[in-house]
Parts: sequence; C-alpha cells; structure tokens
Amino acid sequence: MSRSLRIEYSGAVYHVQSIGNRGDAIFLDDEDRITFLQTFQEAAKRCGWIVYCYALMTNHYHILFETPKPNLVDGMKWLQTTYTMRFNTRHQQRGHLFAGRYHAMVVEADNAHYFSTIIDYIHLNPARAGLARPQTFLSGSKWTSLPAWLDTIENRPNWIHPERGLKCFGCDDNEEGRQKYLNHLIGRFEAESMDERSLIPAGHVGSSTVQRGWCYGSGAFRTKLIQNLPDLATRTPRNKGASSQEISEVQAEAIIKKGLKAFGLTEEELLTTPFSLPSKLIIALSIRNTTMVSYEWLSKRLHMGKPKSMGTLLFRAKKLVSTDLKSKAWMERLMS
Repeated sequence: MSRSLRIEYSGAVYHVQSIGNRGDAIFLDDEDRITFLQTFQEAAKRCGWIVYCYALMTNHYHILFETPKPNLVDGMKWLQTTYTMRFNTRHQQRGHLFAGRYHAMVVEADNAHYFSTIIDYIHLNPARAGLARPQTFLSGSKWTSLPAWLDTIENRPNWIHPERGLKCFGCDDNEEGRQKYLNHLIGRFEAESMDERSLIPAGHVGSSTVQRGWCYGSGAFRTKLIQNLPDLATRTPRNKGASSQEISEVQAEAIIKKGLKAFGLTEEELLTTPFSLPSKLIIALSIRNTTMVSYEWLSKRLHMGKPKSMGTLLFRAKKLVSTDLKSKAWMERLMS
C-alpha cells in the first residue's frame, strides 16, 4: 500500500494525530505528558508553528496547528523522534513508541464551520472517552488546551493561540466570551454525542468525519489542493519553491550575520576560534532553537567540529544561557 500524501505549503493548518505502537500508551503518567508538551513547544518554536489547540489522551494525541513555513514533515519527524528518545530513556525502554506514521489532515481554517468543528472535536476528546462530564468538565480536560483557552490573556501560555478559534464561535477573548465558549462546548457534548456527519455543510466532499481523510474542507478547497498537488505533495518532487531545509538555512544564515556583527567576529575568525567560544555557542543555540537545520550543517557552517559533538556543545550553550543573564539577552536578540 502506498503512503498517503504529505501536503505542505505556507499557511497550511493541520489536524495531526498519532497513536501508540499496537495501541499502547504513549503517556504513562503526568510527567510524560509534561515532557511531551515541552518537546512540542520546542518543535513549534523551531518551526514557527502557530498552535491552536491540543488534547493528550493515554495512547494518542490530537493537535491543531498552522505552519507559516512548509515544514510539517521535518518538524513532526523531530517531535516524534525526540519524544520517543526521552520517553524510552525515562522508562528504560527501546524501540518504536508510535504506530507507523502520524495522520495529518489539512483543514480549511478560513471556513469557520470546519475550523470550529475540529476545535470542538479535539477539546471534547476527554468527554467522549468518559473522562469529563458536565460537572467535572474542566478537571477532566486538564491535559487539553481548554484550560488555556479559558484563562486570561495575561496568564495564558504564550504558545497557545485561541484568538482565531474564539472568533469562529463569535466569542470575544474576555471573561464573558470564554465562558460562552465553555457553555457551547458542554452543550454540544450533551446534545450531539459528536456525530460529525450531521453537521457537514453543503459543498462538502470526501471524508465525512474529522478522523479520516487527507483533507477536511469544502469541495472548492479540496479541488484547489488537488490542482496544486505537484507543488504541495512531499511524495513528489517539488517543482517550485524552496524546501524546508533551504528555508531553514536562509534563516540560520540571517542569525549568523546578526551574531557576527553583535560579537564583532568575522567569517575568518569562525575558522580559528574554539568550538566552545561563548559567542559561537550562543549563535549555535539561537539557530537550533528557531530553525530545522541539522547538526551536520550547524557544525560545518560554524566550524564546531564533528556533527556528533554538537549535542554536547549545545548542552553547554543551554547551561551558559541559563546561568548568565547577559548571554541570555544576546540570544534573545539574535532570535528576535
């Protein structure tokens, strides 16, 4: 059986879900869930993803996010590989954690119906699994983005962006609007039992649920994607546009240029300065935190030894930034 297409383009919105190998748990406790969210935040930061909502269940997860740059494949590969390594290290296990490839469905986010339906579907996962009831809705939804959606703007995690979603529901991002969304969500759970087929609007073709298919949107949206498949599908050669690796390299070069100017270094001095020079470490960590370039590219471009040594050098960089406020300030300037 051939693999499903991976559609990538700037501004694409995806409903991504992945399940554990053989249906086994991918989160054994809350510490695992915290680790996954931290890992996903790292991926989102490096890729520039805009995260709308998520739900972590015992043996699978759901995430809705936008990719301003066409880097879904690279970002998801890093996310699932890195979390698997961290999970296996903690629990002293080996082998695959996830069952095959993750499922990524392109969503017509400009259509309020499709966008809002996906959001409700994700937020109602705990309720549909029997973990949340009307009287315990918030406590049962602890490991979803719902608490962040209902929190004040000042206290909300800065990597969760409910503004676009709330607008789809006709809710303002204030106490009254957020309560209105919660009431809608509870009411929908009580009334509909999440039968998505009864909510499909005129003009919809293809998959009738939010769980299957490669595209969730109107017929016009689907047709537009199909017409552009030669340029959007990662299973076929890209005929136009730059790859995500090329885009990352351009971003990395911009950071290097800023770094050299900030630290008063020249390209020639990159060749002769020590691998662990603080300025080099800060430049390397800034690149690593905001792009998807490989260790090989980073070590070669900054003249920092062998690729396998980059992990140790980046660890030193993180320690430097965490203990020295001046170094942290420099890194923030390079990443801005």
